[in-house]
Amino acid sequence: MFDARLTAQGLPDADLETLKVFGVTGALVVPIAPHAVDDVATSWQHALEQRRRLVGLGFESLTCVGVPLSFAGRRGVGALLEALPRALAEPGVAALGPLMLHRATDDELALFHEQLTLARGLHRPVLVTAPAVRHEALTTKTLAALAASKLAPARVLIDGLGLKTVRSVLARGHLAGLTLHPERLDVDVAERMVHALGPERLVLGSGAGDGPSDLLALPRLVSRLKAAKLSGGVIGRVSDRTIRAFLGRS
Repeated sequence: MFDARLTAQGLPDADLETLKVFGVTGALVVPIAPHAVDDVATSWQHALEQRRRLVGLGFESLTCVGVPLSFAGRRGVGALLEALPRALAEPGVAALGPLMLHRATDDELALFHEQLTLARGLHRPVLVTAPAVRHEALTTKTLAALAASKLAPARVLIDGLGLKTVRSVLARGHLAGLTLHPERLDVDVAERMVHALGPERLVLGSGAGDGPSDLLALPRLVSRLKAAKLSGGVIGRVSDRTIRAFLGRS
């Protein structure tokens, strides 16, 4: 199993060892959301440190970096954009992101577009998160912005999706991420979604380490899928192979 969204900084080594016992062999480490523009570069470094920590514990681990869209229009963002290509070139950085629209203001959309253009030029995949607040409306705006960017749809993973948005994302050709976090998606609902949607471009992440979370959500869902007699090929795609291929580690 490869966890498509792990906030490793929020998990002690003991929790990570528990994940190994239950079959998680790799993870995409996402940075903790910084509180200020001046903290963004530090958050990138912390994510790299956490990625190295996981590697040291025996995981295959990658991370991502990006400029949060919530800082659009703030002083210092231009310097971060100039530094972003160097950050993306660091060993272990596999994607740009996570990027999430908060209000879809002109400034946010411009910063979104600028980073999508950068990702396209550098041939990097992009991790986008669908917001929990105004979920459907902002996911629609996210999809419109992605279409306008001309970035290849298969180079974008949108996670944090729900029942009403996952089909729209898949219909546009993007990867769809189910985040098995108490504030996002219940494992029971996720199981029904996997049965209904099938394995094509669907990936699973726990969101573990981001506040109160369900450490074993991913292994538990995989166990349920096995008990439901889904084929090993289907389970392997949604829990491992699709996300590895997306990150260039197939």
